[in-house]
Amino acid sequence: MLRPNRLENTRVLQALLALVGCTLSWAALALTPISDEDLARVQGRDGFAFNLRGFALQGPLTLRLGAADGSGLALSNFALSRSDDLAATFSDPYQLSLIKGPSGMPDRVILSEPLNLNSALRWQFAADLSLIDKSSSAAPSSFNAGALVLQDLRSFGGTLSLAPSADPNEQGIAFGLGLRLDVGALLLRPRGRADTALFDSPGAAEQFSLRGIHLAAATADGQLGNSLWRLADLDRQPLLLNAVSSPESGGFLHLNLAWPSQGQAPAGSLAIDNIAFKSDVGPSLDLGSSRIGSMQIQYLDVRLKTGP
Repeated sequence: MLRPNRLENTRVLQALLALVGCTLSWAALALTPISDEDLARVQGRDGFAFNLRGFALQGPLTLRLGAADGSGLALSNFALSRSDDLAATFSDPYQLSLIKGPSGMPDRVILSEPLNLNSALRWQFAADLSLIDKSSSAAPSSFNAGALVLQDLRSFGGTLSLAPSADPNEQGIAFGLGLRLDVGALLLRPRGRADTALFDSPGAAEQFSLRGIHLAAATADGQLGNSLWRLADLDRQPLLLNAVSSPESGGFLHLNLAWPSQGQAPAGSLAIDNIAFKSDVGPSLDLGSSRIGSMQIQYLDVRLKTGP
């Protein structure tokens, strides 16, 4: 049996301590003092990466869009979930970053989605749809319009950026948005989300369907490309969200996509593989496919106001 040699152990420990001391000495020599002025010019990039493995949300959540008297549109009983890409849980995450804006511009927050190269990250969504009318003097009426269902939504590297308004005379939050999407199906089911029979089954699954929705930047010849469609850009064409109040019009929520500051607005392309109405009480209607080769949003101004 071998016994430890105390003298050899002591020499090894001394050698390790000497090595650590030399390393710390070189590190100390490498440190350089910096003035406050130089430190202020240092540009870093802060942020973190995260994933949504096993994400699912379901419950009695309601989103209402309507007038002050309660009339309007409601989406309720949300169900939202996402499948996972176990092979890219850490290598292809969401990234939330805080970066310094261009000279004279405010800093900005950027959320970047996974590139989803394997198409394994797929979102599923369903909500009950109802219409409420309280404008008449009679008893308020409510119409159950069924369910809105979104199947197999895949996003590829989309980005959302936001910053305070760069215009000092106009308050609000400015957005940039880039999208590339594939959607398996967008369905409106008047008999509810449980009506899940196959689309081509006779006498079942009454619904309006948009199947195979593809959205991305358009190529020069008006084809569907593989890059993001930049619907809004903080530097060239920001999307501004703010609240405006005036004696003439009162208060309203204002959504404004500015005119592009340079050249034309980016072009997007949209393709839908199939548009159809399916019914078990009457004839079904298949409208075939549809495509918009190239489309642009040069300017947009939306004002949402409650009340009469």
